Amino acid sequence: MSLYDKFGRQITDLRISVTDRCNFRCVYCRSADPENYREHDEILSWPELERLGRIFVELGIRKVRITGGEPLVRDGVEKYLRYLRGIGVEDLSMTTNGHLLADLAQPLKDAGLDRVTVSMDAVDPDRFTRITRVLGGFDHVLAGIRAARRVGLDPVKVNCVLLRGFNEDQIIPFGMFAREEGVVLRFIEFMPLEEDRVWSRDIVVTLDEILARMSEGLSS
Repeated sequence: MSLYDKFGRQITDLRISVTDRCNFRCVYCRSADPENYREHDEILSWPELERLGRIFVELGIRKVRITGGEPLVRDGVEKYLRYLRGIGVEDLSMTTNGHLLADLAQPLKDAGLDRVTVSMDAVDPDRFTRITRVLGGFDHVLAGIRAARRVGLDPVKVNCVLLRGFNEDQIIPFGMFAREEGVVLRFIEFMPLEEDRVWSRDIVVTLDEILARMSEGLSS
């Protein structure tokens, strides 16, 4: 038995969120507010997640992305990766904020992780702190990105959520950062998922604006 979408295409990719908790408090994210966290007995346990993974592999899932919240704040994620690899998942990736990645990159690689995507919204440390509301986080994330590349979690992708008034001036610096660090940069649309209720159309940075700023940067 396999899974198919309404167009008859086989579904082989799956995202699994292993926690709703995060060690950052980004202004645009529901995980910024601990009051939103579920009690531990209200989310799936590791044995339940293992059973879920096995069922989906039997249904034809071959590519799994582990997400959160921040997946690295939950103990046991490396064991779960090893389990998924052992039951036939061919492609394992993870989205992380990178804060804990420097120390865990090698264990994650050893457990079967193929690559990581790091959420990072500024290459200016002060701006990074303003968005994440965590002091000193930038240095940890940068170390995590470099550790991931060093152990072979390639390609390392960096996702940046652009918000007008917060980090739209980081477009060109991000391009330079991506080239210098050897990562794949992606700008992500700001969606209304935040806890501070700051979302509005006016704060969304459009694709046309991104391209215009990049063009200006290349010509200057």
